[in-house]
Amino acid sequence: MRILNDKHIFLLSIVLSCAWLEATPKEVKLMSGERLIGEVLPSSNDETLVLRSKLLGELKLSRDLVSSIQSLPESKPVAELAAKKPAAVAKPAPTPTPAPAVEVKPAPKIAAAKASQVASKEPKPKAKSNRLLKPILAIYNFKTPPSWSGNLRLGMNLTSGTREWSESYARGQLSIQEKGSPNLYRLAGSYSYRKNTRTNGTTYVSSDKFDINGLYRRSFSKGWFAQNALGYRVDNVKGIDHEFKNSLGLGYKFKVFKDKIELNLGGGFGLEEFKAINSSDIRNGTNYIGNTFQEFVWKLPMKTTLSQKFNYFMNMEDSELYNFLFSISLRTRLTDVFGLELSYRQDLDSQVGGTKKDDKQWRSAFVVYF
Repeated sequence: MRILNDKHIFLLSIVLSCAWLEATPKEVKLMSGERLIGEVLPSSNDETLVLRSKLLGELKLSRDLVSSIQSLPESKPVAELAAKKPAAVAKPAPTPTPAPAVEVKPAPKIAAAKASQVASKEPKPKAKSNRLLKPILAIYNFKTPPSWSGNLRLGMNLTSGTREWSESYARGQLSIQEKGSPNLYRLAGSYSYRKNTRTNGTTYVSSDKFDINGLYRRSFSKGWFAQNALGYRVDNVKGIDHEFKNSLGLGYKFKVFKDKIELNLGGGFGLEEFKAINSSDIRNGTNYIGNTFQEFVWKLPMKTTLSQKFNYFMNMEDSELYNFLFSISLRTRLTDVFGLELSYRQDLDSQVGGTKKDDKQWRSAFVVYF
């Protein structure tokens, strides 16, 4: 029989002491606040705690549910506790078990009292006072993509020229350009409702004037850009059944005073498909056209903008056949959404029905920005 040396005795004492510590009753506190008393078994690992309870038997608990593990205040082993008289063991009075209940009970009351004091100091929301403002606030807080900018204008025209009329109209414009992108897309259009005066003094109502315009513009060098412009219009009061234009152009952009002033100049050529109400009109048919354009924008203080445009189209085969549009407007932005505009516009078409059709209009408008 082999005799144990001092090294073996030392290791055996460590193993026995660890086993004794594991067998010592522990108080296991759970995350839910519950407490369990029992022996932590050696089969426990980093993920599972195995506890042997006298009342519940062997329990397996996830370590995530365990808040803490502590030794019981009593330092005596379980065997000594069991050897004591039943009367001494049965006395629950000196045990510290009711202590947690004493500590926990006042805490919610104090917290509730403090919460009620804070809640009483906070202003109570008005339940009904802002019901009428909600539709306005909904419009005011309307947001479009950052690359979008545009407006909708509703107003009245007072017009003079070969015909006189008053006009209710709606105009809109949408520009789309990503930040830093060389591509610009622009879509614009208008619709007018007219009350016309004939040369003999009689009046009648028409709703036969509208136009749609599209523009694609791409910057390819510092200041320089190329563009493709499309336009379609109907103006039966002038005698125009319909007109379609497509032109390619080249232009240059000037910016001065920290981009407060912008000037675009350019020209191009394209095709025009024109049809007048009078089938014998000399402008009827498909024609080659030349085009020059100019745009000026000045951003003034107080959210005010001065804008001016000139667009001239001429028949490449007959310089007497032309039309141009000149406009200038002053627009003030009252809020982020609403504004006012006052503008002047002259739209002249030559040789439609054998005479010049000239519209001069003073316009006032209520503007909605988006």
